Amino acid sequence: MRKLLLSCLVVSAVALVAASALAQQKPSFTPGLGEFMLQTQTRHLKLWLAGNAGNWELADYEIDELKEGLEDAAKYVPSYKGTPVGPMIESTIMKPIEEVEAAIRARDRGKFTTAFDKLSAACNTCHTAANRAFIVVQRPTGVQFPNQAFAPRPQ
Repeated sequence: MRKLLLSCLVVSAVALVAASALAQQKPSFTPGLGEFMLQTQTRHLKLWLAGNAGNWELADYEIDELKEGLEDAAKYVPSYKGTPVGPMIESTIMKPIEEVEAAIRARDRGKFTTAFDKLSAACNTCHTAANRAFIVVQRPTGVQFPNQAFAPRPQ
């Protein structure tokens, strides 16, 4: 009987310690749409700088990262103030992304410029549809990352 009581006390103590540890854990963090869009804006900017410089390897990396960020936004923020984020991204943004990817594969600056401008217009279409027409993206007008080279490395 004593062993049973002692066993119950030990199990109860362990359960209390485990419950206390769980109660002290911080809740997980999920970024809001603003954080995803800031990341998207950075990728958009770097995409332009890389493609405009003819650094197709970097441009390919940036368009892939941009696309992944938008997919994460759709996954973690399915709706924003009544706007269905995932369906809007899929219907408005993914085709222009594919056009940018094709221009990068072709290593064609003219096609890249056209596709990039279509992508920017698609972003602005989403902003307008989400009642955020005051957010307007455009081609970057300068290098905002002076600590990164965007031209391809000389061979």
